[in-house]
Amino acid sequence: MKIICVGRNYRAHAEELGNAVPEVPVIFCKPDSALLPPRNPFVIPPWTQDVHHEIEWVVRISKVGKYIEPRFAHQYIDA
Repeated sequence: MKIICVGRNYRAHAEELGNAVPEVPVIFCKPDSALLPPRNPFVIPPWTQDVHHEIEWVVRISKVGKYIEPRFAHQYIDA
């Protein structure tokens, strides 16, 4: 599985953190171990005092495709 992320694409959040708002999207990857399986608990280690929380949205592309018309895009993702 390949997890491709887009960061700093939300102007208000970047400004809130004091980060510059980039002119082009910040693209980066994460390992598949970054996903928490359904119904598994999220554990915050007792030794940490600095927890930055936010919600991430994940779309899993489940079929190979190229130049997919927007009206057919829903057929290529898992819901």
